[in-house]
Amino acid sequence: MRRWIEALFCVAVAVFVLHVYTDTRIVSDGLLAEYYIHNFIRDTGALNGVTAIYLNYRVFDSIFETLMLLVSVTAVIYFSWRRENE
Repeated sequence: MRRWIEALFCVAVAVFVLHVYTDTRIVSDGLLAEYYIHNFIRDTGALNGVTAIYLNYRVFDSIFETLMLLVSVTAVIYFSWRRENE
């Protein structure tokens, strides 16, 4: 019975997340896009706009995403080891 309740809870959460996701409208700021398009070479020195945005404008975001992934994997490995004494 408990597994059915857990499964029902997971399905309810998934439906809620999908509902919120499909109901969300992302509107881009035209001024910011124009700034990136016209100034990425001067600001970053990169010849490719995608490279400029990913490696220079969003470098801290990318570093922290990588750090969070590393911490999460380390935690999963640490907690998944079974000790003989426990």
